[in-house]
Amino acid sequence: MMPPSSGMTQGLADDAMPTDLPSSYPQAPWKLSGHALLSMWRVPLADLPMLPPGDARLVTLGRHAICATVWTAYESGGTLAYNELLFATAVRHAGLLAPACTVGPIWVDDEAAAAGGRQLWGIPKQMGHFVPLPADGTYASLVAEEQASMATSGTAVASVEFRPGLRLAVPLRLAVWTVQGGKAGLIRTRCALRGMARFGSASWRIAPDGPLRFLAGRQPMASAWLGDLSVQFGV
Repeated sequence: MMPPSSGMTQGLADDAMPTDLPSSYPQAPWKLSGHALLSMWRVPLADLPMLPPGDARLVTLGRHAICATVWTAYESGGTLAYNELLFATAVRHAGLLAPACTVGPIWVDDEAAAAGGRQLWGIPKQMGHFVPLPADGTYASLVAEEQASMATSGTAVASVEFRPGLRLAVPLRLAVWTVQGGKAGLIRTRCALRGMARFGSASWRIAPDGPLRFLAGRQPMASAWLGDLSVQFGV
């Protein structure tokens, strides 16, 4: 495996995160529902913006890390309702047999969600402005038009187009762990997901000077629309 570039850091620097978040947020577990667009990527090791924390290790394919972007709309009726865009790298850690990841750049549009993610699970959530994904019920009419975009501090970060493929829906039932750095050591958090996955193609436009610039000009290996999504985080 090629060593990462010297500019790569573990996690994200504290001064990259907002410090004026509220102290009030729901306690774990969070029970959320909605829909999401998942894309899987191969990213050259030298281009990654961070290393996994502690003794966690990257999952690699050749000289590339296996990564994901997840664009989620959590709807009312759960613990919180908010939009979220995240980038994560697949990792391995001792004792974990289920899939695991370390979340890097991530944005939400709800301050309680940002504060809770950081304080409870060490996930470095920042605030962003979203033009959200369409409601889950509109999946059948999705075409190759811009469906969502996100900016932070007035600067564009990413937009995405999704074209549905086969209408076959695959049941999804999966446990995923996040492995994050914390002041007292690693924070490992279990997330249980249920829903229906419909595969298609996603075309991402990444701002070349934005925080996801290491994905600019690339396209994902695979993408799927996750509908009827039920998420329990911190269980």
